Amino acid sequence: MIRTLVMVTAVAAATLGAVATSLVAAPDAEAVCYSAECVPNVARDVVEGAPCTPGKYFNYGLGAAGETYVCNRIGVWTPAGPLIGIYNVALDCPQLDASAQGSDGVAFVCADMGGGHLRWAHRIDTLE
Repeated sequence: MIRTLVMVTAVAAATLGAVATSLVAAPDAEAVCYSAECVPNVARDVVEGAPCTPGKYFNYGLGAAGETYVCNRIGVWTPAGPLIGIYNVALDCPQLDASAQGSDGVAFVCADMGGGHLRWAHRIDTLE
């Protein structure tokens, strides 16, 4: 009985040690993104009115001077509010008409949901 208890304890300790090692060795992931520079798959050097390929995901682009554009559902780059990072839909947002991308690549806009309450909402001008 004692020998079994010692073996179980040793196995448990070895397992916990392996889990702790894997947690420590896990690669660092970017936890937050609060600027256009860290948003993935953003087109660069976009020109307003130029053709683009609309899709459900990754519809943002930046002009040469850093201005934000969105590839709309008819396939044309159109101006959008400043792209300010990666956020989650329906959460509070800081500035009316600001743009953000969901972690899955869906385009969001900061919209007034009534009474001045700003929240991230799905854009209606992109394919979705």
